[in-house]
Amino acid sequence: MTKKHDRSILIALILTLGLAVSSASAADGVEAQADRLLREMSKYLRTAGEFTFHADITYDSVIASGEKIEYSAIADAAVHRPDRLHVEYRGDWRQNLFLLDDSTVTVHDLLVNVYAVTEVPPEIDDALDRMVEVFGFSVPIADLVYADPYAILIDKVQSGSLLGQTSVDGTPCHHLAFSQETIDWQIWIEQGPHPVPRKLVITYKHEAGWPQYAARLSGWNFEPRLSDHYFEFHPPEGSDEIEFLPIQAMEAGP
Repeated sequence: MTKKHDRSILIALILTLGLAVSSASAADGVEAQADRLLREMSKYLRTAGEFTFHADITYDSVIASGEKIEYSAIADAAVHRPDRLHVEYRGDWRQNLFLLDDSTVTVHDLLVNVYAVTEVPPEIDDALDRMVEVFGFSVPIADLVYADPYAILIDKVQSGSLLGQTSVDGTPCHHLAFSQETIDWQIWIEQGPHPVPRKLVITYKHEAGWPQYAARLSGWNFEPRLSDHYFEFHPPEGSDEIEFLPIQAMEAGP
């Protein structure tokens, strides 16, 4: 229940309404056009009161022989600012339901049918930060739903550029590339009046075999009309409640 999500730079799938202009700034190595497009995407996401989207995810695992093995997952996310989040993740290695309802987080392991509940700060950014810091648990595709995605994504970036225009599943996009000390990442942002991210690729260049994480993002809906019930957890029949184990307790061991 406390295993950190495989291959994700995204800390936690979280949103809070932040309408002020970001105070974050890009490094000198980031081209002005790339910085502008990333800021426009961030502004578009952070000004939405609620939205949903779907992610098709693949990620590499490099085994002892050096062979690179690809695994896959899907994630469906629903956000209602400032304090509700619903994320269902179904992958080759784990299947979880993550719910944030005001100041309560519930994580349900769909394979084992156990769940854990904990109190967190009421707003999404703070709640997911706490889940990472205290329990080592992160939510897939998190950076895209923080109050200010730009500030999260641009942090520690050393260089960035606009590579040109291309398409993702038939949708015209701007293709951007950024580099950090330990990772390189690319993002494809839809052209036109709805600058949503359509694809993300991360390369872990300090890991053997340079494994990659990729997500294709689709089904963006900014008028989902989500009910409060959608963010509530009702234990399914036969499920058992367990406790979250803080990182310090795991490190201490028996």
